[in-house]
Formats: sequence, structure tokens, C-alpha cells
Amino acid sequence: MSNFKTNCHTHTDYCDGKNTAREMIDSAVEKGFSVLGFSGHSPMNFPNEWAMTHEKLEKYFGEIASLKREYAGKIGILCGIELDSDYELNKEYDFDYVLASVHQIHGKNKIYAIDNTAEELSECVKEEYDSDWNRMAAEYFEKLARFVIKENADVVGHFDLITKFNKNGCLFDENDPEYRENALKWLDYIIDKKPDAVFEVNTGAMYRCGNDTPYPASFILKRIGERGARVTVTSDAHCTQALDFEFVRAKEYCKKCGVNSIWHLTKEGFSEEKL
Repeated sequence: MSNFKTNCHTHTDYCDGKNTAREMIDSAVEKGFSVLGFSGHSPMNFPNEWAMTHEKLEKYFGEIASLKREYAGKIGILCGIELDSDYELNKEYDFDYVLASVHQIHGKNKIYAIDNTAEELSECVKEEYDSDWNRMAAEYFEKLARFVIKENADVVGHFDLITKFNKNGCLFDENDPEYRENALKWLDYIIDKKPDAVFEVNTGAMYRCGNDTPYPASFILKRIGERGARVTVTSDAHCTQALDFEFVRAKEYCKKCGVNSIWHLTKEGFSEEKL
């Protein structure tokens, strides 16, 4: 495996990241990155504290364009967006790529965050699904899959984000045949509709929650490998320290699950690295 380093899932203090775009780039240069792609959280259609506002998005887009020029020759910089299923844009932007994600579930009277706390997700399943985790998961996977196809997204964000707080199966059984059938059904839906979609092998929950492996779970990643679909290693970095967190382990995980290539985001598109 080569030492070629890229990351297309990177956040800054324009949204819920801890560092400025310049700080993230300087750290990436120091860590030997070839390309760094920014993916700020899109503005949302409801009040929140973690996504960019329309005003911040305008500044984000302008600053990344300026930094691209400034760092030319040192590192490739790309301006992407993490487009949420509840996004709201007030104008068109020429993003280098789109990463599509689902971060919340709409209940009867409340919007629940999937990845905020285990307690909030558990409350959602209890109140909205009569404690049926499989039913929640089925709706989540369908929502994500249809959103990816609707937006013609380049990258599928943390496919099984609902497992973020499920270390050692503390919330629900990921070995349940019904759960697995639903996950694979909607995974195949994406691959069938958009064969060039790139699924991220995302180490974010390893960094923030101490999980043992990246998203997605091994049975999902094995199906991705069997289907010959594309994956890219990301860290979902919200700070400089996380930029290349456990990238070596993530690549080994891919290889163990039967994935033969990693696809790196470059200025020309995605480039293949054989494992």
C-alpha cells in the first residue's frame, strides 16, 4: 500500500469543525497529504448549531477558492459540500464534489439527530418506531439511498451512521438478518443506480467514540467489494489531529473485507490505488 494521502471529508469552523481552513491545510501539508477536500455541512431548512448558514457558505466557498490558488504546488485543495437530506441552498455553487449524508430523522413532533447522542437516537426509536430498531434502520437506509441518487452525489457519507453509538451491540443487533437485509438492499440500490458512487470508509467514530472499526460494518464493506464498487478512506475530520486518523488500519480493514482498490479524490476526479 502506498503512502498517498487524501481526504474528502473535512470540516472547519465554518460549520462544526474546530479549526480554520488554513489550519487544516497546514496540518495536511505537514502530514504529507497530496489532496485535501473540504466538505462543510450544507445550510439546513431548520434552525441548528452545526451547519453553515447561507452567509458562512458564501465565505467558505470564497476562502477555499483563494486557498486553492495560494497552496498550488504544495497540496491540491478541493471545495466540496456535505449535502444533508434537509439541506437548503439559496443559490447554485460549482462545488468540486458532493458528499451526501442523512443526519436526522423527522418524528411526528420533533427532529431527532442520529449522531448527536445515544440517548437521543434511543428516544427516537422508542417514540417513533415503538422501539423497533430494524424499522428505523430500514427507513434510514432508504432515505439515504434515495437521496444519494436524487442528488447524483459523488460520495456516500457514512453509510451506516446509525451504528455510531452501537459499540458491542449495546443498542441493537447488527447481526439480525432483517437489519442486514435492509442495509444490503439499499446499498445495492445505490450501486445499481449509480455504479460510480464512492462509499467512504470513515474513521470518524473511531476518533470521536473509540469504535474499533470504521463505517461501514464489515458485512456491508464485503458486499461493496463483491460488487466491485468504489471506496475512499476518510476521517470525517473536525480538527487537525483527526485528519489522517487510523488511515493505515482503515486500508487494512478494506483489504480484509475483500476491497481491492481505494479511490482517492484528486483535482481530476477519483484516482484508483490498488491494494
